Amino acid sequence: MTLADDLDFHSRRILITGAANGFGAAMAGLFHAAGADLVLADIEDQPLAEVAQRCGNAEVHVYDQADPASVGSLAEAAGAVDILINNAGVLVAKPLLDTGLEEMRRVIDVDLIGAVRLMQLVGAGMVRRRQGVILSIGSQTAFSGGENRAIYAAAKAAISQVTKAAAVEWGPHGVRVLCLAPGRSLTRLSRQTVKEGQSGDRGLARVPLGRWGTAEEIAKLAMFLVSDAASYVTGETVIADGGYVIG
Repeated sequence: MTLADDLDFHSRRILITGAANGFGAAMAGLFHAAGADLVLADIEDQPLAEVAQRCGNAEVHVYDQADPASVGSLAEAAGAVDILINNAGVLVAKPLLDTGLEEMRRVIDVDLIGAVRLMQLVGAGMVRRRQGVILSIGSQTAFSGGENRAIYAAAKAAISQVTKAAAVEWGPHGVRVLCLAPGRSLTRLSRQTVKEGQSGDRGLARVPLGRWGTAEEIAKLAMFLVSDAASYVTGETVIADGGYVIG
């Protein structure tokens, strides 16, 4: 098989959460172009509908990842999924001393508990069918830490560890489990703390490549990781941060 064959998703049903904007919307566009049968999910109905329309009127589900019942309904409605892109997340960008208990709970409920619960529900079907790929979107902050991101970094670090455990448990059943950890990228989630083109920013000064990433770059890497081209890769967290962690 050629690389082009490996990147053909015509026979794959793919569930992408957090698909209304940012990484999720960029991934939806790429997978649609590659022929995938898309299931798009998000808490924001109107932006989600717009992305779905651009993707050939893809199947959509509005849900709240902080609500276990809503996560369960999404998994049931999505049915047999070949690939799960576990992308939905929230960020509270505040100093730790100023972060309230409810804000902590919201981040943990969405970025950790909700994400892991969806992995369980979708992964159970994959294990039964003895095939499937799960890719969770983590964060470079899980490895570097980050000012004003303590709880977010903790949740994303936990996702990397869950990825390792699930890969060990589900690998014998033909299921690959991966994590992709982007650095700061120019998406809506990060624009509150990153200003495009602000070369004097102290964070940007640590990036050897000298720029922030884009949603499209992350989407392309995600496509490779869940494709057959990466069929011998599992349990890994791949960091895509322009070299920030090593800078």
